[in-house]
Amino acid sequence: MNITPNIFLFHVHKEAMAAAVRAFDEDWPEAKISNILEDGLFEWVRETGGVVPDMYKAFDTLTEYAVGRGAEGILYSCSAFGECIDACIKKYNLPLLKPNDAMIENALGYGSKIAIVATVAATIPTIAAEIENIARNQKTPVKLSSYVVEGAFDALAEGNPKKHDSLVAKQVSVISDCDVIVLAQFTLSRAAPILNEVTNIPVLNSPSAAVAKMRDLINS
Repeated sequence: MNITPNIFLFHVHKEAMAAAVRAFDEDWPEAKISNILEDGLFEWVRETGGVVPDMYKAFDTLTEYAVGRGAEGILYSCSAFGECIDACIKKYNLPLLKPNDAMIENALGYGSKIAIVATVAATIPTIAAEIENIARNQKTPVKLSSYVVEGAFDALAEGNPKKHDSLVAKQVSVISDCDVIVLAQFTLSRAAPILNEVTNIPVLNSPSAAVAKMRDLINS
């Protein structure tokens, strides 16, 4: 077992990078982490509303770079690019982890009715497909509902994290008729403490679950 594994983190937004680094600092400080940030991809997917073919090449190029730098595992924090990450997982022979897989696996343990909260609309189809795929593999039925918090991501980008958290909390506070709420982006994890104050429904976020799963993959 490598005590200080070389883990690369792939981001398309600085706030997602901050959330991932924070989770590693708290839950796996022994890991040596290197960050790849390509924030142009984030603006690109917001413009297109979803993945387009040229995005696959961008992910492959940057993943190949990380592999060439000796990455022993790569964690992607960008939820809207699931198809691009899947293509890399098929190509490269090392642990590559999508941002939400571990959280989804945990969420299925709470029940079949799952509410998805996002601040970027392009994230919803990707994570919904991921939930349905994992649930299908586990032979677990699921019923999904989704909520996009308008204005929250722009508030975060403009340097107003309190407004971001408040808008997300307002949405979460009115969600009902579900077993668990999942936060569809790494950037949403910063709001987790306040969300636990406005709802009795379990609220799960990705970074800590992803770090724990990557540690298990590396050490297995």
